[in-house]
Amino acid sequence: MKVSVGSTNPVKVQAVREVFEEVFCDVEVTSVEVDSGVPLQPFDDEVIRGAEDRARYALKLTDADYGVGIEGGVMKLGNRWYNLGFVAIINRAGKIGTGTSGWFECPSCILEKLKDGQELGDVIDELAGRKDTKRHEGAIGLFTKGKISRKDLYKHGVFMALVPFIASEIFR
Repeated sequence: MKVSVGSTNPVKVQAVREVFEEVFCDVEVTSVEVDSGVPLQPFDDEVIRGAEDRARYALKLTDADYGVGIEGGVMKLGNRWYNLGFVAIINRAGKIGTGTSGWFECPSCILEKLKDGQELGDVIDELAGRKDTKRHEGAIGLFTKGKISRKDLYKHGVFMALVPFIASEIFR
């Protein structure tokens, strides 16, 4: 089975690899750089659109059986804002599965910077005093003091997006 991820971020690629290998065993995972079609810091429906675009382009640009898109972003639920990863998986037949990682509340001091146009990864780099945290532990790694990594978070979303493919007899 061939899987193409619409990102070259090693955290996203490794999350996809680990989940697909656990579910399907014999898997070849590649990555392609694609344009998500949304702002660098997506909000609300832009997060969904970005993941779906990444999955479609990953499939279109390769000979893979599945295209996977993961888009990190911010969504409002009730009166609070949350960070999450939205995942879309599309197969050659056009079947799509979607899911999300766990959601965690976005602190107001960070939310304001995101609304001003900064990307979460850059804000977290500044807070952590490190570079490229989005290619490593991510915001969740910083907030949980290393107990949960960005890869762990994304794996949850990939599993959720695979549900229609795993339980295909129910999701006809």
